[in-house]
Amino acid sequence: MSLRSLVLMMVLTAGAAHAAGPTDPVVTLMNVADGIEGNSEANGYYDEVLLQSIYSLSFVQTYRMAALSDELLDMGGMMTGQDEVVVSQDPCEMKGLKIVAGKPNADVTPVEVFFDVSSCWGNKPDMTKPALYFHVIQEDGRYVIDNFWNADYNKGQMSTSVKARFADLVKSNVDLMSAGAPAQ
Repeated sequence: MSLRSLVLMMVLTAGAAHAAGPTDPVVTLMNVADGIEGNSEANGYYDEVLLQSIYSLSFVQTYRMAALSDELLDMGGMMTGQDEVVVSQDPCEMKGLKIVAGKPNADVTPVEVFFDVSSCWGNKPDMTKPALYFHVIQEDGRYVIDNFWNADYNKGQMSTSVKARFADLVKSNVDLMSAGAPAQ
């Protein structure tokens, strides 16, 4: 493990372990996003330390099934084919990060995230609209991310969420295996 990875893990676990508010797990995830360079694989969002600290059990189980089915079919780890957090293949340095918790609705606290990762390419993002929407819940006495959207939020429509895309990937991969695609 590199020194950078060790320091990152210590910072993330310290912040995640004390998730006192609904924005805390989102802040932790966005700190990871801000440290990922455009030319690197963005698999840091789902590192084991984060899977055990900032995500709900339901999200983790869905992600793990998607990752396993991807691995069994030797799909190369592409999963959904994009960076699920910054939604860019070559992001600029993150600017204008703003994380806002909404009014809790039943067990879910909506959290909106605003940021700019495209202005260095001459694109002007609409900073009045969230780039990401999160549903944060409490589980075992701590706040965790249960789901998130990087497009098509539609008032929390589940079918357009990242968790739903992972679940769809599992189904598609199982269908491929059932049709005779060889597992690796």
